[in-house]
Amino acid sequence: LMRVAEEFGFRIHVFQHVLEGYRVADEMAEHGAHASTFSDWWAYKMEAYEAIPHNAAIMTQRGVNVSINSDSGEEGRHLNQEAAKTMKWGGLTEAEALATVTINPAIQLLIDDRVGSLEAGKDADIVLWENYPLSSYARVRTTYIDGEVVFDIDADMAMRAEIAAEKAELREMLGEADEDDDPDNEREPGNRSGGGR
Repeated sequence: LMRVAEEFGFRIHVFQHVLEGYRVADEMAEHGAHASTFSDWWAYKMEAYEAIPHNAAIMTQRGVNVSINSDSGEEGRHLNQEAAKTMKWGGLTEAEALATVTINPAIQLLIDDRVGSLEAGKDADIVLWENYPLSSYARVRTTYIDGEVVFDIDADMAMRAEIAAEKAELREMLGEADEDDDPDNEREPGNRSGGGR
């Protein structure tokens, strides 16, 4: 694909899900292509049979701008930990690993003038962690978007306690606590009102 692009005078900007980029890392670097890949998914289906967990590290070490991605809503919540895997699988430095989920994807999306690093004049989209961000023990403390707090762990915990207290009060008012605790109160499937058979 890169040869065809060069023949027709254009450049492939980013290869997505490039699980076997390690095979053509030198060619990608020479072409100027970026790579967006999974951290350590391999051999889970035929098209990933030749994938290896060292893929992101090899491409990075060969001069390719690499980002760690996910098309999973669940995995997308802990890309920081996915980035940390590049330290284990291939020996990237902490800075290189963190870049795979910060500045590198911003460069790939052509928005690095606004996000991806902490610099004066950029959008104030910042996450503060309770622990080292590449640790599996890291928890988000505070999240800012455009300089505004959109999440704070203390406020979140207080809100959860308020909601739990309100639920308990409502259940007590409705008598659900007694009903749920009564083992003789048999319910038929789909019958929310309770009662015998």
